[in-house]
Amino acid sequence: MLLVAALRAWMIQCWWRTILHRRIRAQQLTLLRIYTVQEQAAVRLQSWARMWQCRQCFCQMCNALCVFQAPQNSLACHNDDFSQAALREETEAAVQIQAWWRGTLVRRTLLHAALRAWVIQCWWRAGVMRLLQKKRRAALIAYVDREGAVVKLQSLVRMWRVYWRYCQVLSAIYVIRCHWLCHNCQTCAFLRGHCVVTATHLQFHIEIINS
Repeated sequence: MLLVAALRAWMIQCWWRTILHRRIRAQQLTLLRIYTVQEQAAVRLQSWARMWQCRQCFCQMCNALCVFQAPQNSLACHNDDFSQAALREETEAAVQIQAWWRGTLVRRTLLHAALRAWVIQCWWRAGVMRLLQKKRRAALIAYVDREGAVVKLQSLVRMWRVYWRYCQVLSAIYVIRCHWLCHNCQTCAFLRGHCVVTATHLQFHIEIINS
């Protein structure tokens, strides 16, 4: 009985630990999802802010170029050398603006790719942890079933042994009683017995008392 009670208590403890671990894991996944959503929102806001800043800078540069181009176009008809130098400067400025804009686009693309890779890694780790938890739970259930079957089989074997001993003792008592009743003696006597039950044996003591 103590072994069965200990096994049941152990099963309840294992079940409770599994429930607690599952709740903790669910809380961790919830926090991870919230953190992922917050990070995605922050990255989007940052990308929008940077894109807006880049657009503002681009518009300012375009306005500055237009302002520079207006007097240069008016003076281009008077001085060809000056017009060629202005054209070179405009070309260099346009190339610099295009290079800066392309670099901004590349950085934003790399940032989005890194965020997506991080989200995929978090999802994969969560999936791996969930799979490991399922395997541990299956192994725990199999171990509990096996231990329960072993304990039940041991209890059945012990019960059968005790019952077999009891039947042997009862048969011996019947035989002794029959022979004692059939035996004629001049003195009156009677039988007295007591039984002792142990973990592996059943002991029966018989005493013949003469009156």
